[in-house]
Amino acid sequence: MNNSNRYRPECIGCGETFSIKRARLGYNVCLDCGDYQAHSQRASWCIVPTPKGHYTRITRKSDLLSLNQKTR
Repeated sequence: MNNSNRYRPECIGCGETFSIKRARLGYNVCLDCGDYQAHSQRASWCIVPTPKGHYTRITRKSDLLSLNQKTR
């Protein structure tokens, strides 16, 4: 088979080609763009303890403010 006829997935972030195995797993971005997207998503998370003793992930400030049971 000619290498020019082979399917090579293209990253929607930067346009570079990436592994066919990664595309078969359902990814449409290369490792570098995927890492960047993951870091930007995690930057907006906040992990806080709840009054019952477990931890929860907060993504909106209004949710964080409603967890505070002390009056202001």
